[in-house]
Amino acid sequence: SVNGWNTVIQINLNGVFLGSKWAVKHMIPQGGGVIINIASAAGVHGATMMSHYGAAKAAVMNLTKAHAAAWAKHGIRVNCIAPGPVETEGYIEVLTKMDKAAADKAYKAVASRVALQRWGKVHEIAYPAIFLASDASSFMTGETIVVDGGPSPREMEG
Repeated sequence: SVNGWNTVIQINLNGVFLGSKWAVKHMIPQGGGVIINIASAAGVHGATMMSHYGAAKAAVMNLTKAHAAAWAKHGIRVNCIAPGPVETEGYIEVLTKMDKAAADKAYKAVASRVALQRWGKVHEIAYPAIFLASDASSFMTGETIVVDGGPSPREMEG
């Protein structure tokens, strides 16, 4: 629906835009900083039945490039992480509300679409964020790191 579309865009794209705009007001006077946006592998590959979410996350990756180009002269680096499926507290909470068989089936169905055949852990997204926030990535800006467990075995066939 249009309402659903607008809500997802408002949260996932406009939220990044407004948060970045606020952060830059503080970073420019201090001589620089680092912004790390969070997108999703859905922004890279699309999202069946969730086109609004995939579109918003693809736009976050594009916005990352635009902001990186605009703010580099101020010493501000802007990069992005695009996670695949991750075992967040929110997702675990959803699973606990399902019956065990349905929860196991849903979990395994998603894991089967990942080369590593599992969901990511929160720390596996935190580590790339630490890298992007550190001087180890000081020559990176406008980039998206995809952390999604690799291409599905089905994607690699024929």
